[in-house]
Amino acid sequence: MGRLKVSASGDILERDGRPFFLLSDTDWMAFQKLSSEEWRELVVKRKQQGFNALPISVMPIAHDNSASEKAMHPFVVNNGKYQFLEVNEAYFDKAEEMLAVMREYDMIPFLHLFWVNYIPDTWAAKLSPDTVLPFERVRPLAEYMVERFRKYEPIYSVSGDTSFETEQVVRYYREILDVLHEKDPEGLTTLHLQPGADPPETLRKHPQYHFYAYQSGHGIDETESTDLHSCQSAMLTCSEQFLKKAEKKPIINTEPCYEGHGFGFHYGRFGAYDIRRVTWTSLLSGSKAGISYGAHGVWQMHHRGECFNNTAYSGVPYDWRAALQFPGAWDVGYAKWLFVQYDMFPLKPSDAVKARSSLVRMAESEDSVVIYMPYHDECTVLRDLSGYQVEMIALETRKVMTPLYTVRDGQTHFALSDCNEDMLIIARKSG
Repeated sequence: MGRLKVSASGDILERDGRPFFLLSDTDWMAFQKLSSEEWRELVVKRKQQGFNALPISVMPIAHDNSASEKAMHPFVVNNGKYQFLEVNEAYFDKAEEMLAVMREYDMIPFLHLFWVNYIPDTWAAKLSPDTVLPFERVRPLAEYMVERFRKYEPIYSVSGDTSFETEQVVRYYREILDVLHEKDPEGLTTLHLQPGADPPETLRKHPQYHFYAYQSGHGIDETESTDLHSCQSAMLTCSEQFLKKAEKKPIINTEPCYEGHGFGFHYGRFGAYDIRRVTWTSLLSGSKAGISYGAHGVWQMHHRGECFNNTAYSGVPYDWRAALQFPGAWDVGYAKWLFVQYDMFPLKPSDAVKARSSLVRMAESEDSVVIYMPYHDECTVLRDLSGYQVEMIALETRKVMTPLYTVRDGQTHFALSDCNEDMLIIARKSG
């Protein structure tokens, strides 16, 4: 299979000339913490669920991790500190073994090269100052990683969870983008951003920055009301932010709320319903090149009994094998299947729907209308759908229903059906 590219339209990805929906699982700490046998178990599971890419942080994340005596490290450790001049070849040998397993199952590595704690002047560097890389080590390390991993045809993310606090931060990222452009220009590349971060123009215009990857995050409203709708507002804001950019690129929400993750310093955890809502809201709001999924316990490869260093924000992680079984992974696999099966790639966000809440999202193309209702209700589409084939899918139970609707004065009114679930309405021109 060929490598992923940006389509001629500039808003989706393609592979071998065909539209490609990127569905990725979040496995940040896989290189550091999983054995080859455990990794194969995970890859096989996600392959069967419809995933086609697995994001991994090449170097460990310092501020979000579970302590493990068995964990490997990419550098020699002396007195608890990385010796950045001494690469641990065994770590990268093991990483290559794991990438070879992915290749057996046609799973694309999505490699995040320099997580934010390795970059000076960043919020994460303040939490983990001993992990900050001197600038003179960035180019040789980036070249080493690319030489090691290029043959596995990965997607690259220059950064992880980044903002752009100072010009020095931007300088580091520009240097890594330059290395990628020199050593693997065909490698699809992005920047993984902190919620609300906005890449500066000097990076947006770089020829190696191919698609926008944002995270809508794991937080809720700052009041004690636990307003989960604030996550949805973040998705809409991020989609609009990148749709307005002069530099048109595909857009993906690569870090929505993780299933089982805490409500960001508040009591409660996200469940499968939240995953479905984040997924469909993102896809119908312009972030349609794919979606990422995460399970709390899998992303940091937590083993029961380990001490996790960010419980206050995220909550106690589940054992990674327990989290691997969460049902939301099947929901995003089903979303990918629907998106591809109904050829939703041409969809663009639309305001041609009247509903009781802006949480109801609609997108349309020349011959299709798709609506997501996080809570089933009546709504009116400002289009005459009398010549359309119309179906409604209850997303929790995956029941395919014939919706009740009437067409009058060029508008289509959908009545309440007898099913209390989040709903997807798909209308396609007949013939």
